Amino acid sequence: MLGATVRWQGGGVDVAAVVEEKWGLGVQGVEELTGGMNSAAWLVVGDGGPVVAKVVEAGDLAFGAGLELAGRLGDAGLVTGRPVLSRAGRVVERVGGRQVGVLEFVEGVPLEGAAADQVAIGTTLGRVHEVSSTAPGGLEDWLQLVTQFDEWLDLEEWIRPAVATALDGVRELNGLSWAWLHGDPAAEAFLRQRDGTIALIDWGSAMRGPILYDVASAVMYAGTAEHVVRAYVEKQQQAADEIESGLEAFLNLRYAVQAGYFAWRCSTDVRTGLTDPAENRKGLADARPAFGF
Repeated sequence: MLGATVRWQGGGVDVAAVVEEKWGLGVQGVEELTGGMNSAAWLVVGDGGPVVAKVVEAGDLAFGAGLELAGRLGDAGLVTGRPVLSRAGRVVERVGGRQVGVLEFVEGVPLEGAAADQVAIGTTLGRVHEVSSTAPGGLEDWLQLVTQFDEWLDLEEWIRPAVATALDGVRELNGLSWAWLHGDPAAEAFLRQRDGTIALIDWGSAMRGPILYDVASAVMYAGTAEHVVRAYVEKQQQAADEIESGLEAFLNLRYAVQAGYFAWRCSTDVRTGLTDPAENRKGLADARPAFGF
């Protein structure tokens, strides 16, 4: 599909034209990719091989930071789907009120829920945090990833008290280690390549924050802490006590993020990444049992 146009959240971007003009890549075809909740993505086949073009809203502050993080981790030897710089030397170009990035295409089979896959996830996250370790920042500012949804927390009566309890639990913790985080390490973001290497892609939720947030997110997706945590601690042994004392609080926080995020999507009828609008309600309902409601 030459000249394919993204029709997303009320706007359009001519992917082929942008890639050719801004990145100087000859385009032979464009194929839509599915699955992004906050972005539209396209496989672009060009003269130099396949790349991925991603389009997000202009106000998405994590997009550029995530691409830059993927680049730094790629420099350290991880496979991340690192950004391809535009002709102007930028990881992101602004086009028609959107942000566009072009990424290296990474082949591989997405991990699933098997124990061996959970071990691979924990090991890979440990490596990411080892490379991207950073000094702690201000916790209250970081907690805006939850408090930004305050306007929509009264959608259902259980949401606000659940979020408040989760926030209080994290505020009680001390001595948190920080790194640059993936932000949403679901199993499908980890790809096993032909040589057995595990790639980690989809950096659109990347942020600087407590390592426990990534660990808790991976545990939430896995449904159990056993394999993820054991493998992570083998890479990050100094984090063992921190995980033991703080994982439960960060699991609650991770579910609070999910509750707030889907309360916002339900309230504002955001449908990006969905085939059925009812999936927003399901995402909200999936967070509720974590709080005993």
